[in-house]
Amino acid sequence: MAHIKQLNLNLQVGQEILIGKHERAKITKIEYFDKSGDISVNTTKGPRKVLTFRLCNERDSYENPADKYR
Repeated sequence: MAHIKQLNLNLQVGQEILIGKHERAKITKIEYFDKSGDISVNTTKGPRKVLTFRLCNERDSYENPADKYR
């Protein structure tokens, strides 16, 4: 099993993607939500999440998770 250290994801409006086993959709809009870190794409078949995880900011990292609420 190989370990990946960096991942680049290139998406463009108008690009065709697979959203199911045999179902295709075109990307109509790409959105990044700064507050939550989510990335989503609007397609001809409806909105889709790009990633199943969120991007975190450097400033949001705490040594102790309880420090976030102090």
